[in-house]
Amino acid sequence: RGRLFFAVACAVIVTMAATAVLQVALLLFRVGDHAGMLNGGFAFIVTRDEGGAAPAGFVTISRYAVWQSTLAAGLLTLRLIPGLVILASLVGLFRLYARRLIFSADHERWMRRIAWALIAYALVPLVTHAALYAAGMSPVAVKLEWRQLDAAILGILLFAFVDVIAFGAEIERDRAGFF
Repeated sequence: RGRLFFAVACAVIVTMAATAVLQVALLLFRVGDHAGMLNGGFAFIVTRDEGGAAPAGFVTISRYAVWQSTLAAGLLTLRLIPGLVILASLVGLFRLYARRLIFSADHERWMRRIAWALIAYALVPLVTHAALYAAGMSPVAVKLEWRQLDAAILGILLFAFVDVIAFGAEIERDRAGFF
């Protein structure tokens, strides 16, 4: 079962990475038909309504200066990094599970990396919204969402779980040295 989870995690991370690269490229190359800003955040239009109109409030990225679209691409990259770190860490975790290694130093390291990435996932939007506001691309300087709070709480709880894993790893090392 661990190998199956490993394969699924690899497929998801490749899909997410490809999507992230596409989104950043749409902003960087100023593809205004599909990329822009909406309600103070990044927005991408896959298909338009029947009339071909964009959603109300959608501002195409091509309406901004080149430095603003470059900034937006950089900020979007910053926003996507924590999620990609989490997915890459899950790949590492599932690789350990496939080898039936639960209480190990590697397991502890992967879980700690996920916890830090969750904290980053909660905090990075505060930086990106403030930067977009300062650049004149967003009407709001601070935009808090429930998922940010969820990620922060989950990250903190995961740090507590990492302590349990570390304790279990220590027991495993003692047991391996005893027999």
